[in-house]
Amino acid sequence: MDELKKRGNAIARRAQYHVAKHKEALGGEVYDTGLKRYPEFKPLVDKVVVAAIRMINAEAGKINSKMPYKAQFTLEEVIRELQERV
Repeated sequence: MDELKKRGNAIARRAQYHVAKHKEALGGEVYDTGLKRYPEFKPLVDKVVVAAIRMINAEAGKINSKMPYKAQFTLEEVIRELQERV
């Protein structure tokens, strides 16, 4: 697992370097990213968001825990897991 994290960090550093070089080549111009650049993904993103919100709101409150912000905690952990897996 540590080896994967090291490789991931190395990839992230290389990506940051190449993005900086690209911006430099464009004279510092910044172009649209995400859904602004690829709006065709918006319907899928919206479906995933709605499904996640519904599930978190329906289930997080049922968990027996001292955590006062159950839904927020669940969302943060889901985001963390998705970033590692996708």
